[in-house]
Amino acid sequence: MPSSKRITGRGHGVLIALALGAALAGCAPLRPERAAPSLAPERAKSLAALPRWRLEGRIGVQTMEDAWQANLFWDHEPTQDRLRVSGPLGQNMVSIVVQKDLIYVNEGQGVERLSRDPEGLLRERLGFAVPLNSLRYWILGVPDPAASLSGGEGAGFRQSGWTVQVDRLMEVGNHALPQRLRVWGSGVKLKILADHWEIEG
Repeated sequence: MPSSKRITGRGHGVLIALALGAALAGCAPLRPERAAPSLAPERAKSLAALPRWRLEGRIGVQTMEDAWQANLFWDHEPTQDRLRVSGPLGQNMVSIVVQKDLIYVNEGQGVERLSRDPEGLLRERLGFAVPLNSLRYWILGVPDPAASLSGGEGAGFRQSGWTVQVDRLMEVGNHALPQRLRVWGSGVKLKILADHWEIEG
């Protein structure tokens, strides 16, 4: 197999509940984080086309009824996305695998679900839903190329009834990836803090 180029960047970690999924690689020097610039079409196209990436960090979720934080691990491959959300020391871990319109959720202790309605299953199991197929792009700080934009300014944009705002970027090799990102819509607010990005290409 041809060898793949791996690039990384790093930081810290935190708590609880159900929610939204490995490998460490060789290191590249991490340059200081910086404020996010306006979204450039060339940057968006380049990041959206990345075939493989991994994120380790933390996610905060706020709804009308609840608010919680958890550790987040997201592994993107060309044919699927694998997410893990857990509390400290791996407690209350939830694993999610998404393949196009198919979603598999494993809550542990024999609780597993398979569905062709990702948003419906998330709403049923977690009490809220987010468009995971679009979030796969938004978490990189770029729009979903399959959906139209409804507005945007600076480092933020609006798409499919959701607003995405990149607050800070971190340099990972030749790419600038979100270090702090906020996503909100449909009564849900997400805050994602990236501790570690890894890109394979």
